[in-house]
Amino acid sequence: MPVSERTGEQVLSDSESLPSQCVKNLVTVVIPTWNGKRFLTGVLDSIAIQTYPQVEVIVVDNGSKDGSVEFMRENYPFVKLALYEKNTGFAVAVNRGIRESTGEFIALINNDTVLEANFIEELVKGMHEHPECGSLGCKMLAYDDHTLLDGVGDGYRRGGLPGRIGHREKDTGLFDEGRYILGACGGAALYRRSLFLDIGLFDDDYFAYLEDVDIALRAQSAGYKCFYIPTARIYHLGCGTTGSGYSPLVVKLSAQNNWNTIVKNIPMPLLIKWLWEIFFWQGYYLAVVCVRGGQVLPWIQGSLKALMFLPRMLGKRAAINKKRKVTLKYFEEVIVQSENDLSAARERLYKNKETETSSGRK
Repeated sequence: MPVSERTGEQVLSDSESLPSQCVKNLVTVVIPTWNGKRFLTGVLDSIAIQTYPQVEVIVVDNGSKDGSVEFMRENYPFVKLALYEKNTGFAVAVNRGIRESTGEFIALINNDTVLEANFIEELVKGMHEHPECGSLGCKMLAYDDHTLLDGVGDGYRRGGLPGRIGHREKDTGLFDEGRYILGACGGAALYRRSLFLDIGLFDDDYFAYLEDVDIALRAQSAGYKCFYIPTARIYHLGCGTTGSGYSPLVVKLSAQNNWNTIVKNIPMPLLIKWLWEIFFWQGYYLAVVCVRGGQVLPWIQGSLKALMFLPRMLGKRAAINKKRKVTLKYFEEVIVQSENDLSAARERLYKNKETETSSGRK
């Protein structure tokens, strides 16, 4: 059945196509790629030297025209390839990899990353130590400057605007302790197979951006926690395939999925309670993309696409509500804490910039 013809419950129940049988303790690494040949050596070489012994690797190629497939076939025979003729987006690609996986655990890894040798081992250890968690996050550092954090987990505001906690902060040791977070960044995360079997896979309608925040909210609603593992370290370039954070494509998809995520995941009492925050933060995002990138048209296009998706998202919302196992109070507390983490990180970043500016004037 084409995606456009599926009901909300049918889309969320795609986990029925995921085999429940798996190899215990095996980690399936799923890497989506599209014209990313220049990144593949870094990520695949770092996976080949992992200290954890039970690993299978599936690379889902979204119709690359840069010789990626031929390059992997020639140089990385341990990689299982899943091929598309055209770019299907992040969500569809990783879902394909998840369905073809055989591991008890599934790691999603961006193609523009390099893993430390004990990365997978530390995450698997974390899974055994935290059975209450459906997913785990890691310490992501900047590819071009290993002293800078790329993020330590996904954050989400009551107004429906996501963010990465610690993004572009100096790695001074503040995030050297494990802690619960809202969700893991989909560019470097470990999931239990059982999580996907319960709540479904990533939302194909998202194409790219916020699909990890969406599944984090769905998981939290269904009673699955997420824990940050600071000893699992990975280096990430960021926007390696789709361009800068304010390109027309990024802005269009982000605007569209901001609205989709709100509609799908925020319970009605909280939706009413947070109405002002929603208007404020979505307006704030529009202002930012206008000032920094002049991308008002892509924002409008994305918002209109979200409006077209509204009936479908409402169907998915109903399916998510049926699976909710936590109280509204808990769900609210998780999001508020996440928002506080983002605010604190932003304040530290601005304070450090002011300090550097003042030092430069002396």
